Amino acid sequence: MATSQIHDPEGSEIAPDLLQQLKQLLHDDPAFAEALRQIGTTDQAAELVHQHGLEVSAEALWRLRGTLLEGGRPTWRG
Repeated sequence: MATSQIHDPEGSEIAPDLLQQLKQLLHDDPAFAEALRQIGTTDQAAELVHQHGLEVSAEALWRLRGTLLEGGRPTWRG
């Protein structure tokens, strides 16, 4: 499975089109969204996202944790 890069070389920024892909995945795949909510750490969240074909750093995900779901709710517990 090909992966899409959604972070810069420093691992802190995410390209807007690829951020949209991640949000779409959360919207379209309830099992993925629930699995992400149950994740305990940002590193585990990055690994789960990678398993679904998107490459994102833990640092970039940490910055997004309150913006991936509607209403600004934290995306995962960690």
